[in-house]
Amino acid sequence: MSALSNYLDVLLHWLESIGLQPPSQDVRILEISLGDGTYHVRRDELRKPLDYEARFEELLRAGYPWLNMSCYGVHDRSLIVAIEVPSPRVGLSPGFATRVNLSGPARIVLDQQWRVDSVLTIE
Repeated sequence: MSALSNYLDVLLHWLESIGLQPPSQDVRILEISLGDGTYHVRRDELRKPLDYEARFEELLRAGYPWLNMSCYGVHDRSLIVAIEVPSPRVGLSPGFATRVNLSGPARIVLDQQWRVDSVLTIE
C-alpha cells in the first residue's frame, strides 16, 4: 500500500469516526499551494489517486514540515481531496519526516450537501 493510499484510508475512517459519511469514495486529488491564495482550478488538475502517488511520495521526501490532506467536498460524484503544500518560503529539511495533517470539509460545504462549489471553483 502506498503512503497516499494509507493516508486516504486514514482520512476516510477519521471522517466516519466523527459522524461524517462522504457521499462518495471515488476520490480525486488536487494539489494546492497555500502561498498562491487561489482556489480556481482546471478540471484536468483533478487526478486519480494512482496518478498522484509518485508526486505525493516526492512531496513527503522534499522535507516540508507538514502537508495538509483536506477533504473539500464533492464535485461530479467524486470526493475532492486537496493536498495543501506550504508556501515555498517555508524551509525544507530533506531527510526529516513530513507530518500529514487531516481535515474535513468546511461547515458551508456540509450545509450544502457536500457540494464543493462554495470553497473551490473548478473550470
